[in-house]
Amino acid sequence: MRRTDGHRIRWGKILSPLKIAYLHYHLKPGGVTTVIRHQTQHRPSGSTSVVVCGTPPPSSFPAPVVTVPGIGYDGTPGTEKPAQSIAAMIDQAINNAFGGSGRCDLIHVHNPLLAKNRQFLDIIRHLQSMGYPLLLQVHDFAEDGRPGAYFHRDEYPSDCHYSVINRRDYRFLLDCGLNPDGLHYLPNSVAAPELTSSMGPASDYILYPVRAIRRKNIGEALLLSLFLHAPIQLFITLPPNSPGDFPAYRIWQQLTAAKALPVRFEMGLQHDFTQLLLHARQVVTTSISEGFGFAFLEPWMAGKSVEGRLLPEICQDFTDAGIRLEHLYPQIKVPMAWIDRSRTIRRFQSCCARNRRSFGAADAESFSQTLVAPLQDADTLDFGMLDEPLQVEVIEKIISDPAKKGLFLELNPVLAGMDGRSRPDRPIKNNCRRIPENFGHQAVSKRLEHIYGQVLQRPVRHHIDKHRLMDKFFNFNNFNLLKWNTHCDG
Repeated sequence: MRRTDGHRIRWGKILSPLKIAYLHYHLKPGGVTTVIRHQTQHRPSGSTSVVVCGTPPPSSFPAPVVTVPGIGYDGTPGTEKPAQSIAAMIDQAINNAFGGSGRCDLIHVHNPLLAKNRQFLDIIRHLQSMGYPLLLQVHDFAEDGRPGAYFHRDEYPSDCHYSVINRRDYRFLLDCGLNPDGLHYLPNSVAAPELTSSMGPASDYILYPVRAIRRKNIGEALLLSLFLHAPIQLFITLPPNSPGDFPAYRIWQQLTAAKALPVRFEMGLQHDFTQLLLHARQVVTTSISEGFGFAFLEPWMAGKSVEGRLLPEICQDFTDAGIRLEHLYPQIKVPMAWIDRSRTIRRFQSCCARNRRSFGAADAESFSQTLVAPLQDADTLDFGMLDEPLQVEVIEKIISDPAKKGLFLELNPVLAGMDGRSRPDRPIKNNCRRIPENFGHQAVSKRLEHIYGQVLQRPVRHHIDKHRLMDKFFNFNNFNLLKWNTHCDG
């Protein structure tokens, strides 16, 4: 078929060069910036691109960058201007970036549903009214435990294309009103790490390559350390960088010192990360919340097996692609008799109700009672659902009572040999083959090119039901205090 704008498309495949604008609040180091970097490097053949952001990038970038301050985070200069004026500035910046040759063919907007800029949705609507085809790529939902980043008064943009980075979010948005013609699964791409030397002999540590924020579930990593064989230790690479995560971090540092746990913090500040990875026995993850799930893929590409917690909703995408993760555990069972059931239920109810109110829901109290009802008769509770005070109680019980440690191991036999001893060989070769086949730059680039063709070829009419979307993230199976509680004190 031939479009009136001169671009030829066949079955969603672009047959002539595109002009693409990528739009984001900033280009600071982080996951979204890395994705934009990869997309500009692996965009459709012959296409040209520009990145429009609110603040200048802190380092060089592999594509032209223009700054429009009005799309930066709230409070930065320029964001006080009317949304229509900011949209006009974006329009002019795009035009200038392509040599005055007019508007680009589509705007690829990253993470638009987080209210980091309270005018952002209005800006998007003005760009849409100018005739720009839009692809809105959602990396994170405010509904997923981030009420402070929620657009309370604004509906999400309608009648434009969306993409998501995992199939869980795809299912959620389908159930909340989006049309399959305008909703796309676009996973992040995974590259083999750049190793500066050959693989060395494994040292006596396992590595948790993470910034120790609360949702990374550092308490569970300490719990795993109780089952390591001496002299093997657990290395955690980086401290938090957000003030809200430091109180919890101090709890784990203090417990480690008080109980002489085989754990060492901030090793990434003391040693080259590549060398830490090269010499680790294996890599561990205990995170209770991920968007895409790099932690389940990248270590294999460095020849290291991944151990620890499985996130079924996220990892299903990987196992469907033939990546073997069956050795990971989906939960760690804690006997309810070890913790105060009534206090725990009150803690969950209070946390749920508070968050429902933060999102403006009128059913906070009744919904919270329904959500936590399974706790009334449960014999065990997943360690990952607990917050720091409750996790400390469990760890101290295991340390102080050998009988309890034995019972805990009976409930969770996967913990035996967590350091890799007496385990069969992990599927490193299989996963090293499957990961680039399905999530390498070439595979994701082909998918992205097809999606761009769909955006240009298929106008859509649909919208997101925000209330239904909120309910998707309020369910017992993935509700935990580490993510939803804003504090970690008892």
